[in-house]
Amino acid sequence: MKINILLLFSLILGLLSCGNQPHKQTIANSNQFAHGFHIAKMGEITRLDVFNPWENARNFVYSYYLIPKSIAIPDSLANRAIIRTPVEKVVVLSTTHIGFIQKLGIESSIIGVSGKDFVSNPIVRKGIDEGLVHDVGYDQNLNYELLLKLKPDLVMAYGIGSDVAAHLSKMKELNIPVVINAEYLEETPLGRAEWLLFVASFYNQDDHAQQIFNEIVMEYDSMKTLVSSSNRKPLILSGLPYKDNWWVPGGKSYMANMIADAGGDYIWKENPSRESFVVSLENAIVKATQADLWINTGQTNSIQEILESDERFKIIPALQQKMVFNDNKQMNLTGGNEVWETGAANPQHLLRDLIHIFHPEIMTDSAFHYYQKLN
Repeated sequence: MKINILLLFSLILGLLSCGNQPHKQTIANSNQFAHGFHIAKMGEITRLDVFNPWENARNFVYSYYLIPKSIAIPDSLANRAIIRTPVEKVVVLSTTHIGFIQKLGIESSIIGVSGKDFVSNPIVRKGIDEGLVHDVGYDQNLNYELLLKLKPDLVMAYGIGSDVAAHLSKMKELNIPVVINAEYLEETPLGRAEWLLFVASFYNQDDHAQQIFNEIVMEYDSMKTLVSSSNRKPLILSGLPYKDNWWVPGGKSYMANMIADAGGDYIWKENPSRESFVVSLENAIVKATQADLWINTGQTNSIQEILESDERFKIIPALQQKMVFNDNKQMNLTGGNEVWETGAANPQHLLRDLIHIFHPEIMTDSAFHYYQKLN
């Protein structure tokens, strides 16, 4: 009897301990491709960690605790960054966030955007036209008064530089629930797409998102395998200069990896950078004369527009042979580009387009989704 009483007391104590300190029940959920976030389940509570969420950030970790609205907030988490789930009213500060929410089929949850002219999603655009979705501004012009009025369950932010930390602190000070999304820093197409799981966590859509992501991976990998058997790898030039400098994707960057997966040979592949780097226009043109194909030519819609920007481009063989392709097939009337909004969440569409460009003999029955050939 004495042993049974002690055993019962131990069990009760253990249950009480678990309720007061849920972080001790942490079970890690490892990502397949993404490096910028981590999901940990602690019973009914989810902890999201976001690492170094802007360019050149080092040793920064933002942690968020997703707690169902149906349960009380544990005392041990009272001073942490808490998001009550599932969220129903969301403000997104990047159109890319819309693309991930669209994959889940819940765009109706969006009540605020940053830069309404750049939005392509028809459901969100309809909300903008009807006054149901509001433009909250951006950067230094972020409208905090409007954010307070909207009372969102979540603001999803992003940052190019460390100045975003000030915006995050301001929203925290105003008790506006905010998280930072750093999907754009991922170096691989599937790494970016895996941020779908991050976004889905706020909607309690984990299983749905995992199923969608698994299908993306399967489709992407099957096309990557298909093209890997080709012995021909066309040399690829990417980008368009601004004035006398040409910012090009680094050899270890997202675009360089996408080009490699599509069976292309990136012209700057030997560069070790994971970010864009600058090349003088003169050096870039010399290198460009070796390219078989030219992609991602900014806002241009024709070869003539490229030549008008700088007549020196006329010596580039890819341009002479009209082997120039741009990812601006789906532009809206106010300057938004579909690829900016949905490309990160749909790398399989981007890969299919690039294989169609690099290896038309393999992808014979495919129409372009994001790209178009310039004439």
